[in-house]
Amino acid sequence: MPASCAHPQAMHSLDNRQRGVETCTMPLIRRATIQDAPRLSELGASTFRDTFEADNAADDIAAYIAEAFTPQRQEQEIADPASIVLLVEDEGVTGSRELIGYAHLVSGPAPECVPDLQPIELKRFYITRAHHGRGVARVLMHAALAAAREAGARTVWLGVWERNARAIAFYEKCGFVRAGEQTFMLGADRQTDWVMVRSLDADQTAPGREGS
Repeated sequence: MPASCAHPQAMHSLDNRQRGVETCTMPLIRRATIQDAPRLSELGASTFRDTFEADNAADDIAAYIAEAFTPQRQEQEIADPASIVLLVEDEGVTGSRELIGYAHLVSGPAPECVPDLQPIELKRFYITRAHHGRGVARVLMHAALAAAREAGARTVWLGVWERNARAIAFYEKCGFVRAGEQTFMLGADRQTDWVMVRSLDADQTAPGREGS
């Protein structure tokens, strides 16, 4: 199931220290810190709800959010040495930084259909609905792929809900291809995700216009 692009299982070069990358027209992309956990918890819950609530039972949505997006859970994920959490911030009219998206990469075991070439999972990829269609997802994907390379990965994989056509189209534009399927439990509902993969070994066409 994707988020504005990827399934929570759910769219510039950075190293493993906090470092922001900014362009003249795009928001800031930086590595998350523990202090970001409360805001990331709110963003994760709101973007997940916006993406999936229209097509799923309210109880299943609530159960998943209660488990996956608590501030404590976000602290754990940010602090996990196997995780890379990237945040997207935009400067609002008041000059304060607004959190408008994030990507979460996790090193670890991958499904059998994923090539065993130092894989890393793009576990979550979300952009707020108000910022869809503005190129933010494309820039965030560039940053996520760069972070994956710098972590030593050679393959990026993700799970995207089979019914999320918008996310699938975006991932395909970013060079991902379908490799198999896996089960995702949303509350009590057993759903099917497509497993999609992208090689980092060779230069590929840069992500195209954002699909999220």
